[in-house]
Amino acid sequence: MFCPTCKVLTFPAGSPEGAPTSAMGDSFECTIWQGPNRSRGIEISVSNRDKYFSKRNEEVVLHIDGKRTVAKLGVGFWKKPAVIKRALTDNGRDELMKLFEKHHLLPPEQSLKEKGIVDTLIFEVITPREEFKITVVERQESDDRESD
Repeated sequence: MFCPTCKVLTFPAGSPEGAPTSAMGDSFECTIWQGPNRSRGIEISVSNRDKYFSKRNEEVVLHIDGKRTVAKLGVGFWKKPAVIKRALTDNGRDELMKLFEKHHLLPPEQSLKEKGIVDTLIFEVITPREEFKITVVERQESDDRESD
């Protein structure tokens, strides 16, 4: 559970969850999700969701472009597809939309069609099951010409 006073996630008292299957420094890839109303979010594969997230945590901390945000996981996150739709700073600003706009991130089909690549985000584990750093994969266009 997220503590609004100390700004960290804290586990409720009770029986400990099984040993985490992830560790600090692990990373995994995610893609952009787009809903029927053109809303966007980050889609996490079910296998990565089960490995890196815990149902005991209703919220996780995401570091986006150097800003600390909090994302509520909610019931929908535990269905397929697993999507994080918002990540709010302490002042209530949604940093996910800013990230998508800044890097022109699109869902896979649209990204392949317009850019020829799949826009990918990397989640790096800072604190297992609680805190992650998000970075955008910088893709270089392939150049078949050789330099002289």
